[in-house]
Formats: sequence, C-alpha cells, structure tokens
Amino acid sequence: MKRQPGSRTRLICFGNSITEGYQVPAEASWPSLLEKMTGVHTFNYGVSGDTTFDGLRRLDNVLQTTADIVLLEFGINDFFMGIPVSSALSNLEVMVRAFLDKGAKVVMAGFSFQGLGTQKWEEAYERLSNRLNVLFYENIFRGLERCNDCFLPDGLHPNEKGYITIAENINNFLHKYRLI
Repeated sequence: MKRQPGSRTRLICFGNSITEGYQVPAEASWPSLLEKMTGVHTFNYGVSGDTTFDGLRRLDNVLQTTADIVLLEFGINDFFMGIPVSSALSNLEVMVRAFLDKGAKVVMAGFSFQGLGTQKWEEAYERLSNRLNVLFYENIFRGLERCNDCFLPDGLHPNEKGYITIAENINNFLHKYRLI
C-alpha cells in the first residue's frame, strides 16, 4: 500500500455501521466528513451489521485499495452478539497484520458504552494495539457520551450531528500523531 511519490494521501475506513454512516446520507458519514476536513482521499468500507468475521471475509477486496492509513472500526456487533472478545481480537489481528504487510499505518478504533460492560473489550483492544505497535483510538464515540441529540432514536447509531463530532475528533487524532 505504499504511496507513489507525489501522490495524495489515502485513508481507508474499514468497519461496520458506525463507519458506513447508518441511516444518514453518505456525505454525512464520518469518513466523508473527514475527507472534506482534511483533503485526504478517503474510502468508506463500512457495512452495517458487520462483525470482525465479516471484516475478514471482505479483507481481500479492501486490500486491493492502496492506502497510507487504515482506520479499523470493528467489534461493536461482536460485543452485542456475544462473540468472545478473544475471537474478535484474533480477527482484528489478522486484519491489522494484513494492512501492515501492505505498508499502511494502522489505527485501531475501540468503543465504550458506559454501564454495558465494555471495559474488558476496551482493555483488550488497547493490549492488542500495544502488542502490534499500532495507534489506538480509544473510543469511536468520544465526545458523544453527554450529547442527548447526537444519536438516532436507537441510541446506538450517531445522527448527522454525532458524525460531525466523530469526524472532528478523528481529524484531531490523526493530526496529533502526524498521520495527515
């Protein structure tokens, strides 16, 4: 996935409905908003309902896209489906290693739901990112915890306002670590 000299930075956003932009216009998803904010060519490979197993099934197709940076956002559906964290981590490790082998910088995005028992997942993601020596974006929902009007009625999926916050936070993170 190494970039050709003089070419534009390219970012793959690979995940589930949170990346896809569930029930919002495509241009309101956080990957689309991030592209507008940064000028970084961004590919949105989010699919609603996907687990880490589904990500593995799609991995070969996504690997066909050349990118400098990959942001992996998987595991929320695994958590809600009762898939063991160890299985999700194993799948994530395969994905991370595949992108690293292609020369991309990888960011693993975690998630946190207060009161729903995600702490074990949060800690496991951080350990995996440390072991693989990739950046860890701790919580895709950062900044939305106290925002009552940032979610769709299901209380799980961000609305357009919520996606603006996610895009701004990821933009700040990518700049902080000089990825863009």
